[in-house]
Formats: sequence, structure tokens, C-alpha cells
Amino acid sequence: MALRVNIEKTDTGEQVWFDGDINEDAEVTLIDLKSQLGPNCVFNLKNVSSVNSCGVRAWINFIRDVDKDREITLEECTPEIVSQINMIPNFKGASKIHSVYSSYICESCDTQKLVLFEEGKNLPKTSEESVEPVSCPNCSEEMEMEEIESEFFGWLDD
Repeated sequence: MALRVNIEKTDTGEQVWFDGDINEDAEVTLIDLKSQLGPNCVFNLKNVSSVNSCGVRAWINFIRDVDKDREITLEECTPEIVSQINMIPNFKGASKIHSVYSSYICESCDTQKLVLFEEGKNLPKTSEESVEPVSCPNCSEEMEMEEIESEFFGWLDD
């Protein structure tokens, strides 16, 4: 699915929603987006479904250019985005991360759930800080994070 972008001007800057795949076709979209951004931007990545190696290169080039003279905040980063942030230090550039989703699974009933961790609420301050347990919405058993917590939140220590 091609990467689509929706921009909304707000009192404090631009709210930018990304939807689709960050892949080899995303480069043109990202290049066009640069000229539309003001000094303060919030990038919502909730609907980014995948990132491939060509997309990583396009995203890094984009973020390197846009965060030079802008304040960029990333919000609702999917587990796929968090994985890229943890593997590739330049993926987030100088942007601030406000919130991330983590995938949880219930071993009792196989229910899966995405949990949003937000700065100032339930997002840990370091990768070593434990998060609150998550109860399964179906059977009330404690769910397990699909990633190792300290590795998933590794970017917090950068």
C-alpha cells in the first residue's frame, strides 16, 4: 500500500498522519512533504503498516532534512516503527517520541492487544523501568509483552 499523508494545521504547528507502507515508493511522498512543513510538527505513525529497507533509507533521508530546523515529535509509533528506532539510531533523528504501541498476547486465550504507552502517563523513563501489568480483555489473565521490555524500550536510554 502506498504511503499517504494527511496534514492538518493547528495552533502549534502541523499534525501529520502517515498511512500505509514506508517502502521504495515512499521517497517521492516524503520529498514532497518537506516543503509543506512548518517549524513544529507532530508525526502520527499509527497507521504505518510496514517499513522495508528501501523505506528505511528514504525515511532517514527525510527525517535528517526535516529535523534540522524543525521540532519533530513522533506519536503512536507502531511496534514496527519502534523496531526500526531500536535497530537504526538515525531512524528517529533528533525527534522526540511522545507515544508508542506495544503488542501484548494472552497465553491463556491467544488474545492479542496493542497497548499505547504515552509520555507523562504510562511510558517508562528508562528501559529498565517496569511497566504496569496488562489484563486480557477476554479472560482477565495477565498478558505478556511480545518483545522483551528492556529491548523494546531501549530507545529511551539514547
